[in-house]
Amino acid sequence: MTSDRRQLSAGMIATLSAELEGKVAPDLVADIVQAVLDEGRNDTPDRAAGSLMLEARQRLERFIRAQSWPR
Repeated sequence: MTSDRRQLSAGMIATLSAELEGKVAPDLVADIVQAVLDEGRNDTPDRAAGSLMLEARQRLERFIRAQSWPR
């Protein structure tokens, strides 16, 4: 992983962890961010950081909704 990718990953993890504190385990945030970055690298090398952040946030929100779904 390049230095730019590491910085992007760390920034996304920190931001999303702070936004979702107590709702999602930090390890899950890191795993989802890494998955989005890995997929983004395969899709478009220059994919904007904002679109990657949005994708990670949407995945985490879907996870939260699924966890709160009545059983």
